[in-house]
Amino acid sequence: MKPTALRIAVFALLGGGIVLPAHALQLYVDSKTSQVFTSPGPNRIKLGEFEQVEEKPAKSKSKSAHGAAAYEDTAYSSKADLATDAEVKKVEDKLNARIDGVVNKPKKPNEAKATIDDKGMRFETNDGAFKFSLNGRLHTDAAMYSGGDILTYHAKSPYGPYDGGLVTDNRQSDGTEVRRFRMEFAGQFYDDWKFKVQPEFANAGSGGQYTVGIRDAFVQYTGFGDYGNFTAGQSKQPYSFQQMMSSNDMVFMERSMEYVFTNSSVNRAIGLRYDLPGQWWGFATGLYGDTATPQTSGTSDAPDEGWGGSMRATIAPWMKSDELVHLGASAAYRAPQSDRRDLRYNFKQTAMSPMAYLDTGTMHDIQNSQFINGEMVGVYGPFSFETEYNATWLNSNDSATSLGEPAGAGYMQGAHVDVAYTLTGESRATTYRADQGVLSRIKPNQNLNFDDGWGAWELKGRFAWLDMNQIGDQQYAGGNEVSSTVGANWYWNNWSRFMLDWTHVYSLNVGQAGNNRTVLDVPGQNTGDWDVVQARVSLAY
Repeated sequence: MKPTALRIAVFALLGGGIVLPAHALQLYVDSKTSQVFTSPGPNRIKLGEFEQVEEKPAKSKSKSAHGAAAYEDTAYSSKADLATDAEVKKVEDKLNARIDGVVNKPKKPNEAKATIDDKGMRFETNDGAFKFSLNGRLHTDAAMYSGGDILTYHAKSPYGPYDGGLVTDNRQSDGTEVRRFRMEFAGQFYDDWKFKVQPEFANAGSGGQYTVGIRDAFVQYTGFGDYGNFTAGQSKQPYSFQQMMSSNDMVFMERSMEYVFTNSSVNRAIGLRYDLPGQWWGFATGLYGDTATPQTSGTSDAPDEGWGGSMRATIAPWMKSDELVHLGASAAYRAPQSDRRDLRYNFKQTAMSPMAYLDTGTMHDIQNSQFINGEMVGVYGPFSFETEYNATWLNSNDSATSLGEPAGAGYMQGAHVDVAYTLTGESRATTYRADQGVLSRIKPNQNLNFDDGWGAWELKGRFAWLDMNQIGDQQYAGGNEVSSTVGANWYWNNWSRFMLDWTHVYSLNVGQAGNNRTVLDVPGQNTGDWDVVQARVSLAY
């Protein structure tokens, strides 16, 4: 509070040259600014009532012209009419003490305050021991293909259902969809415990079929401090930069082609995870069973669940406010369910379409799989790049079993390079989290308001390659593809953005699946040279 404001109140209280009514003076203090007022109002707390003390007129003894002594009333002199500095200081100290008692009144530890900003809606107790946040995301997509009728499955094959004839409904789909809708409930309790529950309604990538499932559902203990954190429940397995990146923060609408291995085998699962975070590095490992929500890879209703483990290590040897070099490596192991050792890898260019160009079909009698991944990220001001290599090895029995013809040993691999440039100057390095080895989406320097801010603009490009032909039994050779994607992102504010991706397929070899498929209306298109354009409006808070 400004001293002048308080002194004005003190002078008013003492009658310092200000005419006051005879009744008591009521004073109020603003709980936010600590200013003193004489009338009630928003955020003002009553200090009390203060009465003006009237001083009796001073009497002086004088002689009349006739020499007789007489007393007569005299008016206040200017000196007597004003309060002294000592009196002002005394009252000022009392008022300050009263104001401090009101404004700085101790708060109850369990009382909560609410905050809403770019991080969503949050509640936190005054002592910080309990926290709760409500977040969510809504991704609405549209897609259009240059050639919709490319391939279909023959009936008698591991690639489609048997109905006595050609399967003619496996076609590319132009249109719109809700790609995913999630709500997130997260928080902290008793200082060292955290939790997150994240249900999802999403397109399963099967031609308009939607699934309702659980993404994250875990409890984490952070009480060991520098010795790391433990997480129990369903969470992401620590593997790959793309895997650990949130769909809210990705530069492109979808992850790259080689993510087909990770998504099917090393995605979220129920288990125990250990994280050891550092200021410029991070390490995580975990042991897992199956997912809480069954996936299309065959990890669902078997008596004995599958199991696996994964680990990821990252370092940032160069890290500044607008510069970054990030390196990382991951490894994983997966054994399928005891009586369902089937595995199928197929890649769909968009989540909307039911058509997979690259498809191994259902591979039988898989004993286990191993995965490796290498990653590198660099940021220099508004420019950034990210690249990964991902490979998986399959092991199966050598002879036929009751489960079907085994796939045999083999491997699959893929890689991508992503580049991005922010036209409006924002640097992605400011969003880097070294303890988790991830980047977040950029935050615009100015929000979109069509007056003095146009949000943030970002150009992007990707080159990707995937090979699923190196399978021991060639009937499961899944083909290979080379493609590129260019596009732009328009960040309206910290909550929303518009995304545009244009993918061109240079080369498409459908592998052994070509013997089990037929071309419909577009001869030659199964070898590549076709396009798909996607757009998304993203809301994430």
